[in-house]
Amino acid sequence: MMNFGNIGRMGGAVASYISTPEGQEIVKKFLSSPDGVALLKNFASTSEGQKVIAGILPQLLGSLNLPPGVADMITGALASRV
Repeated sequence: MMNFGNIGRMGGAVASYISTPEGQEIVKKFLSSPDGVALLKNFASTSEGQKVIAGILPQLLGSLNLPPGVADMITGALASRV
């Protein structure tokens, strides 16, 4: 996982900016760009990335408007792989 505290001692500034509406919009735009998608795919292909995704996926699924049982099916499949 990226440690923002080690990026030129700017971690606090980066975290503060990302917490603003403007910072969140910049992050959303980047993650939806081809470079952002490539970054996420590369991260998801690593064992560390898979652990992070497995940790946050249940919360993400809970916030989506999925048909009944789909979130449980995905969570169950994830549990059997981790």
